[in-house]
Amino acid sequence: MIAITLALQSAGHQVQLIGPPENAAWARGLGCPYLGAGRDVSAFIRTFDRPVSLYSGLSFVRFVMQELAWQLKHLPQIIASADLVIGSSLMFGLSSIAEARGIPYRYIAFTPQVLPSKYHPFLPIQTQTLPPLMNRLSWTMADILDRCSLSLLINRYRKRQKLAPVPGAWDHILGPQPIVAGDREIAAVPPDVQKTVIQTGYPHLDLPELPNPDLEGFLESGGKPVYAGFGSMPPKGQKNTIPLLVKTAKALGRRIIIRHPGKAPGKTTADKAVFFIGDYSHRALFPRVAAVIHHGGAGTTATAAAAGVPQIIVPHILDQHYHGRRIFLSGLGPAPIPLSQLTKERLSHALAHCLTSERIRQTARNTGRAIHPAHRLETLVKTLSGSVNT
Repeated sequence: MIAITLALQSAGHQVQLIGPPENAAWARGLGCPYLGAGRDVSAFIRTFDRPVSLYSGLSFVRFVMQELAWQLKHLPQIIASADLVIGSSLMFGLSSIAEARGIPYRYIAFTPQVLPSKYHPFLPIQTQTLPPLMNRLSWTMADILDRCSLSLLINRYRKRQKLAPVPGAWDHILGPQPIVAGDREIAAVPPDVQKTVIQTGYPHLDLPELPNPDLEGFLESGGKPVYAGFGSMPPKGQKNTIPLLVKTAKALGRRIIIRHPGKAPGKTTADKAVFFIGDYSHRALFPRVAAVIHHGGAGTTATAAAAGVPQIIVPHILDQHYHGRRIFLSGLGPAPIPLSQLTKERLSHALAHCLTSERIRQTARNTGRAIHPAHRLETLVKTLSGSVNT
């Protein structure tokens, strides 16, 4: 969303990005006009030991409902002077607020899985090989749950605004013309989706390359290493996987770069085969590694594909399972290994296959050549600019 905001600015628009408060200083440092709002999402995630459990599921539902209540109370004033409002992620109240204010609205999704279809299940469903009828049934059940949760809060707001109630919140949140900011090479919008959808490709953020002499020295001291990182997943769980990652790489005679979830990661280990790194530009690093092991977030998946490198997905939650399946079907990596099934043996087999399969490596290279991030961001900006004009 920062990439989109900066691109809209460059196109001459006045833009305000609203997001979690913990990102404010970082976003403003990149020149992005950013308003921190709602609760600290990163702090919320750190309260979990595991991403999937009854406690984490109930906590997430409560978090979403609290955020929706906050949005319905505060966003009307924040967006009052806007010519266009763009929703994404958990901005579930924005569609009704925009309608009440008479402001055009678009929703940006970073995966086609948010669109009801017989070709994939509702997001929390981990199994990606269900028959079409079961996939459709999962969306029907989701609609029933929606009417008992999101729709209740949204329709209370709509009643106060003298707007007609919506039968289902999710269809309303997506809007009549959602934008899928994801690459067709990974997952195209299914043919049975009933909405008019524009698929633009993933909007990559160009980050300034900060000098890291230790990392540079590690990269130059041998063959291409493997990279492993699990993004914004609970830090405790990430730390628990580090020994497994190290053992897997050493068993295959490979060097490895591991994204450490702590604030002060180490550097190379005593055997010089492992390098711990903090937050670092994936766009700068991925073209220099042999393979990427990650959680399957939309951004990491898109960046690895654009870099032209094979990837192994260890999905934790939600659309990560979908991306894992799509990477396998697209020939960009082996079958995903869900976190609950992750073992040294499974990961070693997947990594060895990933590194030795000429088919996977060639498909990854071809995909990287086919993706042109600057052009796809330009397409997205033109689409949004057209929404402003109309």
